[in-house]
Amino acid sequence: MGCSGKADDGPPPMPFDAVAMPADTALAAAPGQHLATGDIALLPQTDAEGVPGDAIETTVLGVAQGEPSYWDGFDNGAQFEGDLPFFAVMQYRWVTGEAFDSQKPLLRPVLNDGTEGEIVQTEYVGLTTDSACPFEVGGIDFEQSRADEEHIACVLYAAPAGSTVVGLGWHNEGGVFFSAPDPALNPFFATPVIWDVTPILPSNGD
Repeated sequence: MGCSGKADDGPPPMPFDAVAMPADTALAAAPGQHLATGDIALLPQTDAEGVPGDAIETTVLGVAQGEPSYWDGFDNGAQFEGDLPFFAVMQYRWVTGEAFDSQKPLLRPVLNDGTEGEIVQTEYVGLTTDSACPFEVGGIDFEQSRADEEHIACVLYAAPAGSTVVGLGWHNEGGVFFSAPDPALNPFFATPVIWDVTPILPSNGD
């Protein structure tokens, strides 16, 4: 995990718009499904034994590519030499359960060569600061009931220079698996839900 030291000098606004969640519950995602940015799916989270967890509607609002100099603000920035930062913004609504950052669906970066990038930092508006992103993340009213609670998350990924993030995949797992789970219990592990993305590029070196 990184530890950002960038100064808070009034970041620009988020370059993506939040979406309006549907009046009814969104359709549940299917293994192997591809979605576009802004498409909303209900992610049916389960544990390793197949026991249902929080049901959370999820969408990817967008991904932005940063400059290599972004790592200069990290205490361990040398660790990311040769990598590019990518900033992804996701929006969630809890259909069941209570909103906690540890319960949100983990989306992994899919690179253009089919490999995965690295998850560096996850931050949550209303739960922790949004220091992972170089822009201000906002647009959700947190003064609402526990039911239908919404959050926006900014996640920082790293990818080798020369590659790019083309998708964000949900495998129904929140950490490291030492062996592949039973596909009858977790069919998403081998065939994840993927939001296809095209990162916006830095402008004028910013």
